[in-house]
Amino acid sequence: MLYYEIKGEGDPIVFLHGYLENMKMWRVFTEELSKDHQVILIDLPGHGKSESYGKIHTMELMAEKVNEVLEELRIPETIMVGHSMGGYVTLAFAELFPEKLKAFILQNSSSLPDSEDKKTQRLKAVETAHKNLGTLIKMSIPSLFAEKNLDSLKEEIEFAKRLAKETSLEGVEAALRGMRARPDRTEILENFERKIGILIGKYDKAVNPEDLKKIIPRKENISIKELETGHMSHLEAPKETLAFITDFLKKE
Repeated sequence: MLYYEIKGEGDPIVFLHGYLENMKMWRVFTEELSKDHQVILIDLPGHGKSESYGKIHTMELMAEKVNEVLEELRIPETIMVGHSMGGYVTLAFAELFPEKLKAFILQNSSSLPDSEDKKTQRLKAVETAHKNLGTLIKMSIPSLFAEKNLDSLKEEIEFAKRLAKETSLEGVEAALRGMRARPDRTEILENFERKIGILIGKYDKAVNPEDLKKIIPRKENISIKELETGHMSHLEAPKETLAFITDFLKKE
Protein backbone atom coordinates (compact mmCIF):
# COMPACT_ATOMS: atom_id res chain seq x y z
CA MET A 1 0.00 0.00 0.00
CA LEU A 2 1.26 3.45 -0.89
CA TYR A 3 1.74 5.97 1.90
CA TYR A 4 -1.10 8.48 2.03
CA GLU A 5 -2.61 11.15 4.25
CA ILE A 6 -6.12 12.57 4.40
CA LYS A 7 -7.13 16.08 5.37
CA GLY A 8 -10.63 17.56 5.61
CA GLU A 9 -14.06 16.24 4.74
CA GLY A 10 -16.34 16.47 1.73
CA ASP A 11 -16.05 15.36 -1.89
CA PRO A 12 -12.70 13.61 -2.36
CA ILE A 13 -9.88 15.05 -4.42
CA VAL A 14 -6.66 13.09 -4.96
CA PHE A 15 -3.35 14.89 -5.53
CA LEU A 16 -0.56 13.07 -7.38
CA HIS A 17 2.90 14.66 -7.34
CA GLY A 18 5.56 14.59 -10.02
CA TYR A 19 8.91 12.85 -10.44
CA LEU A 20 11.42 13.73 -7.68
CA GLU A 21 8.55 15.07 -5.55
CA ASN A 22 6.25 13.74 -2.85
CA MET A 23 3.01 14.72 -1.17
CA LYS A 24 4.66 17.60 0.70
CA MET A 25 4.78 19.42 -2.64
CA TRP A 26 1.07 20.19 -2.23
CA ARG A 27 1.52 22.00 1.10
CA VAL A 28 0.50 25.33 -0.46
CA PHE A 29 -2.96 24.03 -1.35
CA THR A 30 -3.89 21.53 1.34
CA GLU A 31 -5.10 23.92 4.04
CA GLU A 32 -7.39 25.88 1.74
CA LEU A 33 -8.85 22.97 -0.21
CA SER A 34 -9.41 20.77 2.85
CA LYS A 35 -11.96 23.31 4.12
CA ASP A 36 -14.51 21.96 1.64
CA HIS A 37 -13.02 18.70 0.37
CA GLN A 38 -11.53 15.46 1.57
CA VAL A 39 -7.98 15.97 0.29
CA ILE A 40 -6.09 12.72 -0.29
CA LEU A 41 -2.32 13.11 -0.61
CA ILE A 42 -0.38 10.12 -1.94
CA ASP A 43 3.33 9.34 -2.21
CA LEU A 44 3.76 7.54 -5.53
CA PRO A 45 5.97 4.41 -5.70
CA GLY A 46 9.59 5.01 -4.73
CA HIS A 47 8.87 8.60 -3.68
CA GLY A 48 8.50 10.05 -0.19
CA LYS A 49 7.48 7.29 2.22
CA SER A 50 6.25 4.80 -0.40
CA GLU A 51 8.35 1.77 -1.28
CA SER A 52 9.55 0.75 -4.74
CA TYR A 53 8.12 -2.20 -6.67
CA GLY A 54 10.88 -3.21 -9.03
CA LYS A 55 13.15 -1.74 -11.69
CA ILE A 56 10.36 -0.02 -13.62
CA HIS A 57 7.32 1.82 -12.32
CA THR A 58 5.01 2.05 -15.30
CA MET A 59 2.26 4.63 -15.20
CA GLU A 60 -0.21 1.73 -15.19
CA LEU A 61 1.42 0.19 -12.12
CA MET A 62 1.29 3.52 -10.31
CA ALA A 63 -2.38 3.97 -11.26
CA GLU A 64 -3.19 0.52 -9.90
CA LYS A 65 -1.43 1.35 -6.63
CA VAL A 66 -3.41 4.61 -6.39
CA ASN A 67 -6.57 2.59 -6.93
CA GLU A 68 -5.57 0.36 -4.02
CA VAL A 69 -5.65 3.45 -1.79
CA LEU A 70 -9.12 4.39 -3.03
CA GLU A 71 -10.30 0.82 -2.43
CA GLU A 72 -8.87 0.93 1.08
CA LEU A 73 -10.72 4.20 1.74
CA ARG A 74 -13.89 2.91 0.03
CA ILE A 75 -14.01 5.87 -2.32
CA PRO A 76 -16.03 4.95 -5.43
CA GLU A 77 -15.38 8.17 -7.36
CA THR A 78 -12.94 11.06 -7.10
CA ILE A 79 -11.48 14.14 -8.74
CA MET A 80 -7.75 13.85 -9.45
CA VAL A 81 -5.02 16.47 -9.85
CA GLY A 82 -1.71 15.31 -11.29
CA HIS A 83 1.49 17.30 -11.67
CA SER A 84 3.92 16.18 -14.37
CA MET A 85 4.43 12.43 -13.77
CA GLY A 86 1.35 12.56 -11.56
CA GLY A 87 -0.55 13.69 -14.66
CA TYR A 88 0.76 10.71 -16.61
CA VAL A 89 -0.51 8.49 -13.79
CA THR A 90 -3.86 10.31 -13.83
CA LEU A 91 -4.26 9.55 -17.54
CA ALA A 92 -3.37 5.89 -16.94
CA PHE A 93 -5.95 5.86 -14.13
CA ALA A 94 -8.54 7.35 -16.52
CA GLU A 95 -7.78 4.54 -18.95
CA LEU A 96 -7.92 1.75 -16.37
CA PHE A 97 -10.66 3.02 -14.05
CA PRO A 98 -12.78 5.56 -15.99
CA GLU A 99 -15.83 4.93 -13.83
CA LYS A 100 -13.91 6.10 -10.75
CA LEU A 101 -12.81 9.44 -12.16
CA LYS A 102 -15.30 12.26 -11.76
CA ALA A 103 -12.97 14.87 -13.30
CA PHE A 104 -9.25 15.55 -13.52
CA ILE A 105 -6.64 18.28 -13.87
CA LEU A 106 -3.31 17.90 -15.65
CA GLN A 107 -0.81 20.39 -14.26
CA ASN A 108 2.37 20.86 -16.31
CA SER A 109 1.73 17.45 -17.81
CA SER A 110 0.89 15.94 -21.18
CA SER A 111 -0.92 13.10 -22.90
CA LEU A 112 1.93 12.77 -25.39
CA PRO A 113 4.60 10.07 -25.07
CA ASP A 114 8.30 10.82 -24.81
CA SER A 115 10.03 11.80 -28.04
CA GLU A 116 13.03 9.71 -29.07
CA ASP A 117 15.34 12.46 -27.80
CA LYS A 118 13.51 12.51 -24.47
CA LYS A 119 13.77 8.74 -24.17
CA THR A 120 17.53 9.03 -24.63
CA GLN A 121 17.64 11.75 -21.97
CA ARG A 122 15.74 9.49 -19.57
CA LEU A 123 18.36 6.75 -19.92
CA LYS A 124 21.16 9.25 -19.41
CA ALA A 125 19.38 10.45 -16.26
CA VAL A 126 19.25 6.85 -15.01
CA GLU A 127 23.02 6.60 -15.52
CA THR A 128 23.64 9.91 -13.76
CA ALA A 129 21.41 8.95 -10.83
CA HIS A 130 23.17 5.61 -10.47
CA LYS A 131 26.56 7.33 -10.31
CA ASN A 132 25.50 10.22 -8.09
CA LEU A 133 21.86 10.99 -7.27
CA GLY A 134 22.86 14.29 -5.69
CA THR A 135 24.33 15.46 -8.99
CA LEU A 136 21.13 14.59 -10.84
CA ILE A 137 19.05 16.54 -8.34
CA LYS A 138 21.38 19.55 -8.45
CA MET A 139 21.22 19.57 -12.26
CA SER A 140 17.52 18.83 -12.66
CA ILE A 141 15.58 20.94 -10.17
CA PRO A 142 16.58 24.51 -11.18
CA SER A 143 15.84 23.73 -14.84
CA LEU A 144 12.22 23.03 -13.92
CA PHE A 145 11.65 26.68 -13.01
CA ALA A 146 11.31 29.52 -15.52
CA GLU A 147 14.66 31.30 -15.88
CA LYS A 148 13.08 34.66 -15.14
CA ASN A 149 11.91 33.32 -11.76
CA LEU A 150 15.16 31.77 -10.54
CA ASP A 151 16.38 34.70 -8.45
CA SER A 152 13.03 35.35 -6.78
CA LEU A 153 12.29 31.69 -6.02
CA LYS A 154 15.50 30.51 -4.34
CA GLU A 155 13.58 29.28 -1.28
CA GLU A 156 11.13 27.29 -3.43
CA ILE A 157 13.99 25.77 -5.43
CA GLU A 158 15.74 24.65 -2.25
CA PHE A 159 12.44 23.20 -1.00
CA ALA A 160 12.09 21.20 -4.22
CA LYS A 161 15.66 19.95 -3.85
CA ARG A 162 14.98 18.79 -0.28
CA LEU A 163 11.95 16.80 -1.41
CA ALA A 164 13.92 15.29 -4.29
CA LYS A 165 16.49 14.01 -1.79
CA GLU A 166 13.68 12.09 -0.06
CA THR A 167 13.27 9.99 -3.22
CA SER A 168 15.09 6.65 -3.20
CA LEU A 169 17.58 5.84 -5.94
CA GLU A 170 15.43 2.84 -6.87
CA GLY A 171 12.40 5.09 -7.09
CA VAL A 172 14.18 7.62 -9.30
CA GLU A 173 15.42 5.00 -11.76
CA ALA A 174 12.11 3.10 -11.86
CA ALA A 175 10.15 6.32 -12.48
CA LEU A 176 12.47 7.38 -15.31
CA ARG A 177 12.07 3.99 -17.00
CA GLY A 178 8.32 4.10 -16.49
CA MET A 179 7.89 7.59 -17.94
CA ARG A 180 10.04 6.56 -20.89
CA ALA A 181 7.73 3.62 -21.63
CA ARG A 182 4.39 5.43 -21.45
CA PRO A 183 2.16 5.46 -24.54
CA ASP A 184 0.29 8.29 -26.23
CA ARG A 185 -2.90 8.89 -24.25
CA THR A 186 -4.31 11.85 -26.19
CA GLU A 187 -7.32 9.63 -26.90
CA ILE A 188 -8.27 10.05 -23.24
CA LEU A 189 -8.59 13.81 -23.73
CA GLU A 190 -10.70 13.22 -26.81
CA ASN A 191 -13.06 10.64 -25.31
CA PHE A 192 -13.37 11.57 -21.62
CA GLU A 193 -16.79 13.20 -21.33
CA ARG A 194 -16.47 14.73 -17.88
CA LYS A 195 -14.58 17.88 -16.88
CA ILE A 196 -10.86 18.19 -17.69
CA GLY A 197 -8.58 21.01 -16.57
CA ILE A 198 -5.19 21.63 -18.18
CA LEU A 199 -2.68 24.00 -16.61
CA ILE A 200 0.23 25.01 -18.85
CA GLY A 201 3.51 26.76 -18.01
CA LYS A 202 4.46 29.23 -20.74
CA TYR A 203 8.19 28.64 -20.12
CA ASP A 204 7.97 24.92 -19.34
CA LYS A 205 11.07 23.10 -20.63
CA ALA A 206 9.96 19.65 -19.45
CA VAL A 207 6.56 19.69 -21.19
CA ASN A 208 6.66 21.75 -24.39
CA PRO A 209 3.64 24.09 -24.15
CA GLU A 210 3.34 24.61 -27.92
CA ASP A 211 3.33 20.88 -28.67
CA LEU A 212 0.70 20.36 -25.97
CA LYS A 213 -1.59 23.14 -27.18
CA LYS A 214 -1.61 21.64 -30.68
CA ILE A 215 -3.12 18.33 -29.55
CA ILE A 216 -5.61 19.46 -26.87
CA PRO A 217 -9.10 18.86 -28.27
CA ARG A 218 -11.29 21.97 -28.44
CA LYS A 219 -14.15 20.66 -26.34
CA GLU A 220 -16.53 22.42 -23.95
CA ASN A 221 -15.57 20.10 -21.10
CA ILE A 222 -11.88 21.09 -21.27
CA SER A 223 -10.63 24.20 -19.45
CA ILE A 224 -7.15 25.50 -20.29
CA LYS A 225 -5.04 28.04 -18.43
CA GLU A 226 -1.52 29.18 -19.31
CA LEU A 227 0.61 30.76 -16.59
CA GLU A 228 3.87 32.72 -16.72
CA THR A 229 5.79 29.81 -15.20
CA GLY A 230 8.07 26.95 -15.99
CA HIS A 231 7.29 23.35 -15.01
CA MET A 232 6.57 24.08 -11.33
CA SER A 233 3.39 26.17 -11.43
CA HIS A 234 2.38 25.22 -7.88
CA LEU A 235 5.62 26.72 -6.54
CA GLU A 236 6.17 29.51 -9.08
CA ALA A 237 2.60 30.84 -9.09
CA PRO A 238 0.79 29.19 -6.16
CA LYS A 239 -2.06 31.72 -5.96
CA GLU A 240 -2.88 31.48 -9.64
CA THR A 241 -2.58 27.69 -9.62
CA LEU A 242 -4.83 27.38 -6.59
CA ALA A 243 -7.33 29.76 -8.19
CA PHE A 244 -7.48 27.55 -11.29
CA ILE A 245 -8.10 24.45 -9.15
CA THR A 246 -10.75 26.09 -6.94
CA ASP A 247 -12.59 27.54 -9.97
CA PHE A 248 -12.50 24.11 -11.61
CA LEU A 249 -13.95 22.51 -8.47
CA LYS A 250 -16.74 25.11 -8.26
CA LYS A 251 -17.81 24.28 -11.81
CA GLU A 252 -17.80 20.57 -11.06
